[in-house]
Amino acid sequence: MSVLNRLQASLEEKDLSVGDVVKMQIFLVGVAELDGAMDFQGMMRANRRFFGTESQPNLPARSAFPVAGLAAPGMLVEVEVVLARP
Repeated sequence: MSVLNRLQASLEEKDLSVGDVVKMQIFLVGVAELDGAMDFQGMMRANRRFFGTESQPNLPARSAFPVAGLAAPGMLVEVEVVLARP
């Protein structure tokens, strides 16, 4: 399950949705396939499945940061979100 799928499930458990996300900070570990660079395009492909769609047109503000590593071994992506409800 992708990090965005887990985010969506967690929000739905709280009677929220990805449409309530107004800001995202995305931390990406570099991958060997890109000579150690972060996979920004892969992150964008994943983002477009959840944000800016016909069923969920909201686009949160977003920042992406390359990082050397994350807390859990093998993790490549960490996402922090800020939510707002109308």
